[in-house]
Amino acid sequence: MFVSTLRRQVEAIRVVLSEMDPESLNGPEAAEAVSVFVDLERAAAAGKAICARRVQQAGTYAETGHRDAADWLAQMAGESKGEALCALRTAHQLETLAPLREAFVSGELSAAQVRTIAGAGSVAPESVPALMEAARDESLKALRDRAERARSVALSAHDQASRDAAAHAGRFLRTWRGIDGGVRGEFSLGTSDWGRCLGRLEARADTYFKRALASGTHEGHAQYLADALVDLVLGARTDGREGPRARVLVRVDAAALRRGRLGPGEHCEIAGVGTVSVAVARELLGDSLFNVVVTDAHDVKTVSGTKRTIPTSVRIALHQRDPSCVVPGCDAVLGLEIDHWLTDYSDGGPTSLDNLARVCKVHHDMHTHKGWRLSGGPGEWRWVGPAPDDDPEPPEVVRRSSRRAPAVRSSQGILPSRSIRGVVPLLR
Repeated sequence: MFVSTLRRQVEAIRVVLSEMDPESLNGPEAAEAVSVFVDLERAAAAGKAICARRVQQAGTYAETGHRDAADWLAQMAGESKGEALCALRTAHQLETLAPLREAFVSGELSAAQVRTIAGAGSVAPESVPALMEAARDESLKALRDRAERARSVALSAHDQASRDAAAHAGRFLRTWRGIDGGVRGEFSLGTSDWGRCLGRLEARADTYFKRALASGTHEGHAQYLADALVDLVLGARTDGREGPRARVLVRVDAAALRRGRLGPGEHCEIAGVGTVSVAVARELLGDSLFNVVVTDAHDVKTVSGTKRTIPTSVRIALHQRDPSCVVPGCDAVLGLEIDHWLTDYSDGGPTSLDNLARVCKVHHDMHTHKGWRLSGGPGEWRWVGPAPDDDPEPPEVVRRSSRRAPAVRSSQGILPSRSIRGVVPLLR
């Protein structure tokens, strides 16, 4: 009865789609239709995952000769086995997370949001209510960062080490030919390995960006990262000299660094990588140039300069405070530019932390050339559109940030580049 009713509903939807004429819809009608399809997609994702879990429990997949339920689901849905495994794992985790399961079935949360929260809830069930609340306002990336911190706090040092080891053991690199004739791929690395790679890639990509800027040509940051990858794999040098060494920015709470693991509300994050264990941070920093921002004691927000060149201490503090584009809803983390958001440099604006913000290239261009501006400040960022020609007042804020800006502090100010072995004694 259930299946036949469900099938009739699907057929009815197909009839509606076959009769749909997109050209007959105006903009608002099309937007409303998208909202309906999002609801439909969420309902389908919930039903698929929960029923596939039942197939897994009943062993029905074996009747069609499949090795396991994930193999069966991947073939049934025309998706990768990795995607099928994620759906089955999420459905299994939801069996002990009733409120989250209800939010999934009701369409309140997307499959990606539920998957993220369930992953944290499997080791830290007490974090689920706060994560569900955050999912209503924050972007998926911000939610993933929050969930990762919840997992890291819940895991013991032994469990965290086992998790890092499992990530390393599961490393892979796969490539295939794309339909455009190029080569595409995917990879998975442990956080330590990726932190080293990202530092070198970013340093080399920045070299290409500066060269292009001087010549009056410019491509996207993703293109420069691809060039950097080729150069570093082949051992090429952009200027005949040794290429730049990896430089890593780490934010870590002093108490966590002393203890060797994270506690509630504490952070250990590598810029561009995200939350990592204290052990991984120490391993990574052993052979890299780096800067450490220790969140404890002295406030460095007073560091500033009058020259356009941004002092190293201010730049480090800015990277710590703004790990991604500050425009609400934008989670770009690579290729960010530094903007004098409050008072432009040409108008005498200082090169100080409270007058600077990191934004992506698109939003920087909108600010510089199209009349958009930031307001509110760290933790309360707002993105304000340009005022119409006949209206001296700017329009209402279109997006408001719900993220709180982390305090930028250090027990030694901003610590200079050095080995982690030289930093730890300072914190004892």
